[in-house]
Amino acid sequence: MMTETSELDFSGKEQLYYQLYDILFQGITSGAYKIGDYIPSESDLMKRYDVSRATARKAMELLSNNGLIEKKRGRGSEVIANVPLSSPKRVSSYIKKNVDEFAVPQKRLIESGVVTMPQHVAHELGLAEGAKAFCLRRVRVSGDRPFYLETIYYEDGYVPHIAERDFSKESLRAYLNNSCDIRWSRASQKIGACVATDEQAELLGISVGAPLLNITRVSHDQQNVPREYVESFYRADLYRLEIELD
Repeated sequence: MMTETSELDFSGKEQLYYQLYDILFQGITSGAYKIGDYIPSESDLMKRYDVSRATARKAMELLSNNGLIEKKRGRGSEVIANVPLSSPKRVSSYIKKNVDEFAVPQKRLIESGVVTMPQHVAHELGLAEGAKAFCLRRVRVSGDRPFYLETIYYEDGYVPHIAERDFSKESLRAYLNNSCDIRWSRASQKIGACVATDEQAELLGISVGAPLLNITRVSHDQQNVPREYVESFYRADLYRLEIELD
């Protein structure tokens, strides 16, 4: 299930196999391809994107290495997970939609650039007050309906060339993992409830004061240094929190 707007850039700025991988990665992690679905075959990808078999195969290998697909003899490549192996594995709570999506999810870019890091973010990342950060703000939408608002901070300069990328179209996680070799060893989350501010209400298409599910996450690198701060606000009318108890 790939949209006609998903095209490759043949200018040579980025490897074709990685661009194709990113399109499929976003389709899987966004839910456009669900667990149990079969993604297009190498031959289908070759025809759709006018690429060589080697390019299609390399994209498939990356998806397989991330634990997202598994090749079934005589049937094709089946989606077996919607979270890559490089994600933190110890997860006991899940954010679930209360509604089904019939449109392909997209990311609407709100802000992308260098800012002064908020004091509470600097504290969580172990940085001095007033430190500079790259800030990425996006709203996840399906069709015309906003679902949640996400704000991400990295210390300025930590992620190479991040300001040059368009993360309304490209997967941030795929870029971190495959282009920057940045992988998290662990993450901690805080979950709470709040009400929508004027700005949040406008961005999410809800009333001021409407309930929101607020989740903050701090991710640590392989040396256990906190590097990523994410704050998300989910519409409470569209999402619920589920917790598994073993």
